[in-house]
Amino acid sequence: MAMNVPMSKVSKNILNSFNSILKDRDSIALDEFVNWALYDPLIGYYQSSRRRVGKHIENDFYTSTSLGSTWGKLIVEASTKLLGKRMPDGFVFVEIGAEPETGVLTGLEHPFAAYQTIRLGDPFDLPAQAIVYSNEWLDAQPFRSFKYNRQKSTWMEISVGLRDSDFIEVETLPLRPPGYSFPKEASDGYRIDWPSGSISSLNKLLSTQSWSGVFLTFDYGLDIHTILHDRPEGTARAYAKQKMHHDLLKNPGFQDLTCHLCWNSLKECLELSGFEEINLASQESFLINNSSNQIKKIFELNSQGLNPEMLALKELLHPAHLGHGMQALSAIRY
Repeated sequence: MAMNVPMSKVSKNILNSFNSILKDRDSIALDEFVNWALYDPLIGYYQSSRRRVGKHIENDFYTSTSLGSTWGKLIVEASTKLLGKRMPDGFVFVEIGAEPETGVLTGLEHPFAAYQTIRLGDPFDLPAQAIVYSNEWLDAQPFRSFKYNRQKSTWMEISVGLRDSDFIEVETLPLRPPGYSFPKEASDGYRIDWPSGSISSLNKLLSTQSWSGVFLTFDYGLDIHTILHDRPEGTARAYAKQKMHHDLLKNPGFQDLTCHLCWNSLKECLELSGFEEINLASQESFLINNSSNQIKKIFELNSQGLNPEMLALKELLHPAHLGHGMQALSAIRY
């Protein structure tokens, strides 16, 4: 039943922490393991005070926010444009999931009524009129994994257990429905990494208070058909020290765990919560259409060479960098 090759023995501290949530069970579903590995108060990856985001080799990954004020200026213009005829000084800009001591608008002039950050552990306290922004917040939520068992003609859920002090994958019958109808049949071993935590987190954010304004998030995701039919190995991955791999059980608390979002499900969440003008675009396309004045200004001021601001803009827009892989999901609630 075990699905992976045992790894080197994990520390006693990690084992004690895991056993405290395992209790008398043989295994726990992968989303519970991911939640523990990322957010446990004692060993959680996101509870650590070390710097996770940035280009240094000791950081685990970098994203658009790593490019500093250039990114912030583009977001200010895009957010203002999404408001349409409504004045930005009537809205609070709220950033969800900002890293400690950082923020997309930190140190920047902006036209909004205020700038508010909601970090790990903070409640979703949103003003009545808000621009709610996040960057790779939704893909930092727990996810479930399923594999199709051809012999049993059913989907099995991936759980995590222990064997000789090693973490192992275990296939179990799902105790909870996935929340979406999977294909009745698939190739043997076809894996679906289902972003359940992103869906529940977005629903919580949208329903916490009756706020109106703009929702804007940047992240990695796929359409439902691709997830269910074109990714037989799944989309889950781990990041540590600028390297990506697929050993999700290695060094819990010391690596980021994530999977691709399902855009169809997130759009449905927005629709059911009364949002309109729901749009999904590549980061490149979104910025060109909504931040054109700032892009033009950067080119005009830096026409003599590739200085840091021009280099940052290239990374944000170029398809070979963040421009194509990252996508922007935006919507408005009046």
